[in-house]
Amino acid sequence: MTATIKPPDKVAAERRALRLSLMEILGFSDFSSTWSEAPTPSLDVPRRGRHEATVADLQPQEFGGRLTGGNVRWGLVVTLVISFMGFSGLALWLYQRPVAEERASLDLLDTSAAELEAAMPTLEQANLNLLDAGTSDGNPGLFAVESAARALFEASGELAEGQTDYRLAAAQASRATLDGVRLATASSSYRAAVVPMLRVPAFETDRELIALDEAARQFGDWQLAFDDVRSALPDGVLPAVSEQLDLLSGDLASILGKYVDALRADDETGAQVVLADLDDRLTLIENQLDDTIAEVQARIDGRIGEAHEALDRILDN
Repeated sequence: MTATIKPPDKVAAERRALRLSLMEILGFSDFSSTWSEAPTPSLDVPRRGRHEATVADLQPQEFGGRLTGGNVRWGLVVTLVISFMGFSGLALWLYQRPVAEERASLDLLDTSAAELEAAMPTLEQANLNLLDAGTSDGNPGLFAVESAARALFEASGELAEGQTDYRLAAAQASRATLDGVRLATASSSYRAAVVPMLRVPAFETDRELIALDEAARQFGDWQLAFDDVRSALPDGVLPAVSEQLDLLSGDLASILGKYVDALRADDETGAQVVLADLDDRLTLIENQLDDTIAEVQARIDGRIGEAHEALDRILDN
């Protein structure tokens, strides 16, 4: 058996290589005797005869396919443009919205005022007809006038806070018109109910032509109808007339007694006097009714004039 022995120089070389590998792993170098934590900056020295690019040599390049690689997302671009335009439109709409709403509310007020102005002649004619027996049963056209006045008042509620003058004018016109309609309607209905019972029926005064019980029954029927109408009259409407009707109602029982007593005594003249006195009292009440209605007409005329004045302040601006 023969042993292999390495030459000394080869062994030394292997040891040196191992030592260098270990030193490099630990951070040492065989070519430097100092420890360094930061790398040594390298100094680039331009080679002789070649020009290196600098900042001064940079030139602007055209944006195109070379920059984007030919992959432009046009859908995203269009979406961004549309979104920008949408937000711009929304901002403009929000900016102009108060002005548009104010203009719309004024237009609505003008329209409502014009409609009420066109309906006012109906109220004026109804007022003239209050003393006309043929048309004293009311005027259905007043409902349209009332509706127009309420529509104007509702339109004034849509006005901006700065439109105080228009709001006050609309409220004044509506209030005056509604008051005029109320007076005309109530007075017309009152007169239509009262006038028929202010006529004395043709009661018989000849004892030979009517029995006492029949005469008493006829007078009693009229008295009952009179009291039914009187008790159904609304409170607060023509109160002076209602007061006179109440006084007469309290005297009808006495008048009936006098009438029957005259018939029983075969006193035709006495019966006629009793009925004539009753007719006189009813005529006085009717005259008072007409005078009171005339006063109401004057009040309605004032309401109509007030409404026209307020409407003119709206429509002339």
